[in-house]
Amino acid sequence: MTNDPTADDFALADEFALAADSTPLLAILQHRIDEADGRITFAEFMALALGHPDHGYYSRSDLRWGRDGDYETSPEVHPIFGYLWARQVLECWERLGRPAPFALVEPGAGSGSFMAAILTWLRARAPECFAAAHPVMLDGHPNRLAAQRAALTARGFEVEHALFDAWLAREGRLTAVVISNEFFDALPVHLVERHGDELLECYVALDVSGKLTLVEGAPSTPAIRAYFERIGRLPGDGARAEVGLASVDVMSRIASRVDRGFILTIDYGYGAPELYAAWRTQGTLMAFRRHSPQPDPLAAPGLTDLTYHVDFTSLAAAAGEGWEHAPTTTQAEALTVLGLADAMRTAAARAHLDAQRYASERRAAETLTDPSGLGRIRVLAMGRGVAVDGLRCLRPIESLLKGDRS
Repeated sequence: MTNDPTADDFALADEFALAADSTPLLAILQHRIDEADGRITFAEFMALALGHPDHGYYSRSDLRWGRDGDYETSPEVHPIFGYLWARQVLECWERLGRPAPFALVEPGAGSGSFMAAILTWLRARAPECFAAAHPVMLDGHPNRLAAQRAALTARGFEVEHALFDAWLAREGRLTAVVISNEFFDALPVHLVERHGDELLECYVALDVSGKLTLVEGAPSTPAIRAYFERIGRLPGDGARAEVGLASVDVMSRIASRVDRGFILTIDYGYGAPELYAAWRTQGTLMAFRRHSPQPDPLAAPGLTDLTYHVDFTSLAAAAGEGWEHAPTTTQAEALTVLGLADAMRTAAARAHLDAQRYASERRAAETLTDPSGLGRIRVLAMGRGVAVDGLRCLRPIESLLKGDRS
């Protein structure tokens, strides 16, 4: 320790910041970039940053969710989120003819809170559906599966837990309801920039000091150009954008396992015309730590969450032949017509018994439907061998005014 009053404590802060960026994964990335002749795609960087088996963000045994973590997803806000979506699962099951069994599948199940809330509601409110359901929770990381298993077992639920790729590789097709929350926006993306008629890819490389940086080059695969040809547009001139080749592949593989059923996708995103609009010059890629956006998505790899807005146009098309889909709706609209308004009226009627509880429930409802936050998440509903039109989550809010709460 020094008592030198001339010591530059501002410089010490800079040194602390640099040390924080030197995560265990950084050395692995530096070695991988050297092996790859000086650069890797951003998709490979993101796959390692989030999914490295030992040092990836989602592989960490100490990963925390909600207020104690780096961000808060809807299931962590309040169980009402899962309860309302359980109502939609019930309607899907009834539209399928009440099959027993049917697979209730959640890809990328995170903390386990979403499936726990869905099963809690079904067990209490729809026991026949609960008895028919074969719940399956999928993840890419053994630590996440172990945490999810512990969370569901503690609540008395028997759930199949499987690694994502292993489940997708199984033989046979299912009658299923597949529901995911903020899953696709964590799959690896390529970064591109358009300059006139030229489409360049942004790679991760090392600068002279060994720090991660982005450099441009020719696209790593013709699939990038083909992606934009399918949607019939390019990003705006001079714009950077994300290309979710992995998302398209994963949706195709999920859909191929479902013989008859629904896929409900709840995620940040837009249709292609809005996602790749000319005015969107910086793309949608974001990095988060301790609930705060980070300016550099390459910093502190393995300790920083990375996310982006998905292309719902390409996701819907990826499901393939036999799948129909409806126009997306917002989470705020979906939760309202699924019964959030009724739930809040019930809560208000007993507010005099526990004002603090009611205040908490009201805050949760406002958070879940905030149009500048979670409320702007969108919902894509798709069906195969069963009608999607008229699903409860897709009904206009005006239907409530007409007394349609069926």
